[in-house]
Amino acid sequence: MKTIDPNAINVKKMLCPFCSFGCEFGVVFNDFGIKGVEYIKSGSSAGRLCPRGSAAAIYLDHPKRLTTPLKKGVSIDWPKMGKELTKITGSPKSVAAAVDRNVTPEEYTKILGFCKKIGVDGIATTYFEPEYYLRRFFDKPFSMDDIENADCIVILGDPFNHAPMSSRSIIDWKLKDRNHALFVIDTVNTHTAGFADKFLRVNVGTEPLLLFGLAQDNIEGIDVTKATGIDGSLLKEVSAKLKGAKKGFIFACLSFGHTYDPVLVAEGLVRLQEFSGMSVVPLVEFRAHEGTESFAALLEKVKKKKIKYLLNFGELFPFYYPQLIADMRAVSIYATSPLKFNDHNVLPVPLNLEKEGTIITTFGKKKLTGNIEPPSGAKSIGSILDMLTQEYGEAKVPALTQPKVDVAGRARKLADIAVSRKKSLRLIGEKIAFNFMGFFDSEMLKMNPADASELGIMPNDTATIASVKGSCDLAVKITEDVGNGIVAVAAETPAIRGLFDYEMDADTKSVNFIPTEVKVCRKE
Repeated sequence: MKTIDPNAINVKKMLCPFCSFGCEFGVVFNDFGIKGVEYIKSGSSAGRLCPRGSAAAIYLDHPKRLTTPLKKGVSIDWPKMGKELTKITGSPKSVAAAVDRNVTPEEYTKILGFCKKIGVDGIATTYFEPEYYLRRFFDKPFSMDDIENADCIVILGDPFNHAPMSSRSIIDWKLKDRNHALFVIDTVNTHTAGFADKFLRVNVGTEPLLLFGLAQDNIEGIDVTKATGIDGSLLKEVSAKLKGAKKGFIFACLSFGHTYDPVLVAEGLVRLQEFSGMSVVPLVEFRAHEGTESFAALLEKVKKKKIKYLLNFGELFPFYYPQLIADMRAVSIYATSPLKFNDHNVLPVPLNLEKEGTIITTFGKKKLTGNIEPPSGAKSIGSILDMLTQEYGEAKVPALTQPKVDVAGRARKLADIAVSRKKSLRLIGEKIAFNFMGFFDSEMLKMNPADASELGIMPNDTATIASVKGSCDLAVKITEDVGNGIVAVAAETPAIRGLFDYEMDADTKSVNFIPTEVKVCRKE
């Protein structure tokens, strides 16, 4: 009989897949299982990890880990699920496929090959995070060492929470030389903004208009200062500084439900890049896959009753986008997930922490080690596809395409929203590192003191927040970090994400989750 030694440990080197930094760390095992996380000083993160990387042990050993297929919350075995999927895919014209987060490039080419082999027409992306539109800036790998020679940095959003491992390099750069200029663009006064020489606190969702203004790209009929709330003299001062910068970078982060038009944000970043000569550095959670057809095209097939089944590969859809289910009621969804969800048909798969393959980071491609065995019952995407057909091979990934965008029309629409907004509160999303998937602190609703006073809400009260899409109760944090008329929350759980309204984008035919009008009242 084996003697259990609780002091015996084994450390397995890992690559963190929770954002585009791709930090290295170790997962510590003993005879009782996963013990925790070890920081590797020789790795790319120099012995540091953000809360998400530090949560790896929790995620790997979470009570919600899925180990058997579920049909509407009821466990069935893999042979029965395999037979069911085989029967479904035997009629490929009634089947659609989609991909979202945490599908490796290797898995994606297999999915493409599988669909081509069995005759599924198109693959849609169900990754509806706004950072999807930053994928165009991944063409050139970046190194944090590159900022050493920069004299100017522009930050869109909050990288200290979105990609926390960027913070040390940015702060060190800022403090190294008093002539270094740091400009931060955001609606919320964040920790990142606290280090800025100039914090350009824009009105909700108007970041693209400010980017055009800084690039001195004037669009007829738009008063940038009125729409964004940024003083004209400040706008001119910052624009002149960017034009004269010898070398600099634009760090870009986009949070869920934070802006009305992420497509226009990407266009604004291109214009500012061309104007200033600075490179755009995307900081994202996941570098999305393109897909071969739009989500709108998939929905059109659903409406015409051409699609009866949807196979979704990833971790987000449909669980984290409950607003979309009404449009998909006629479809039976079979979705991969490492966690238990009682709705739909759920197929257990490994986490990216447990996979072998590649992830695409801000710094180029990095290899996943595959050092950790997934839970018993979880099948890789390749194994699931192998159950359904053989010799499907791999298909070529479609070339990245940029949609044709009516920039002026979209900008004028956005300006109209900004200047004609109603008095009601608007909910925007944030990215807060220590709210990661609800593992640590629960989400809190940030509210301006003036709004709280008007509604009779005191610090640490619980409030009910309701939108056209749903409602939930949240503890309230009263702070001037958000402006009057704005409430903000970290959108990390399905319940919170379900509050946000969405629009179908006219040019990309995909889904944009937008700042949403809400009612807030104190919960007795």
